Amino acid sequence: MKAARLYELGKPLKVEEVPEPVLRSGGAIVRVLRAPILSFAGQVFSGELGYMLPPLPFTPGPSAIGVVEAVADDVFGLQVGQKVFCDPLISSQTQGGQPDSILIGWTGLAAASPQMQSLWKDGTSAEKILWPGECLTPLEDTETIDLNQLACLGYLTIPYGGFLRGELRPGQTLIVNGATGNLGAAAVLVALAMGVSKIVVVGRDRVTLEKLVQLDPKRVVTASLSGNAAEYTERISEAAGGADMVLDVLGGVSTPEPTVACINALRPRGTAVFLGGVKAEIPLSYPKIMHMELTITGAHMFPRQAPKELLRMITAGMLKLDAIQTHAFKLDDISHAIDKAAKLKGLEYCVLVPNTQ
Repeated sequence: MKAARLYELGKPLKVEEVPEPVLRSGGAIVRVLRAPILSFAGQVFSGELGYMLPPLPFTPGPSAIGVVEAVADDVFGLQVGQKVFCDPLISSQTQGGQPDSILIGWTGLAAASPQMQSLWKDGTSAEKILWPGECLTPLEDTETIDLNQLACLGYLTIPYGGFLRGELRPGQTLIVNGATGNLGAAAVLVALAMGVSKIVVVGRDRVTLEKLVQLDPKRVVTASLSGNAAEYTERISEAAGGADMVLDVLGGVSTPEPTVACINALRPRGTAVFLGGVKAEIPLSYPKIMHMELTITGAHMFPRQAPKELLRMITAGMLKLDAIQTHAFKLDDISHAIDKAAKLKGLEYCVLVPNTQ
């Protein structure tokens, strides 16, 4: 079978023939139908982001849609021929053990991650993969859903995890900071499906902001980050009129002002959820947090049930994928896919197609 392999940081991935994965305890063999190419994949493979990669060479890729071809004897609830979503987050379940979570085929998340990475090393940029059974969600009633759009489920689950963490409720007002990126735009789509009454989309790209407004002009309003911090702070607060939640999905920016501006737009007992990659320290007012009883929290990835819950929203017609635009690439063209993905914003994504059947 074919797989894309990373042999050296800063060098292109090499698509080559490799042995098929061997089934082992706790896992399943999955034939990959679609795998998203993340917008920052090139920065990961160059070493720019400093990710804790598995030992080189390895096959990258953190999520996929596929079909189960074999299931280990100790994995239950999965059947050969089932279509599944492959999510990458796994860790040991030993009580009192050291944190060792990893994103399979992507990065370690703790000092103790390398042992886990040695067991689950290779990701989804391949025709077939070995994947932990616990990380597979059956995709039922999805025959009429476009596979390329369904492959973007991984983008939707992450902000959904942030909303669960912040206890977002229908009828509330939400600010999405960094809304023009792929993750921020996905957050807007999910929030609309969850019944939020107003979403303030914050970013610098006015064209992408206006595209998000078109998802639901009655509920989505823009707040541009143009001008100085004082100007956009006032703009965000005025647009929100008192927000219940801020979901901050800004990328690797080095300034805290946009995040602080959004937090300052929260109403009493509001919540800010950090989900992005801001590199700056965030100066927060102790008295303000205390007197307004604000909650500042972080969210990473999503609970295991999240893909299933989102799938139910999709099949019920609540979460509409029609606005998602995809660019499909064959496995042999993965380098072009990585370059293309780096240029995309909003609800526009690149998808790898290792198998056509």
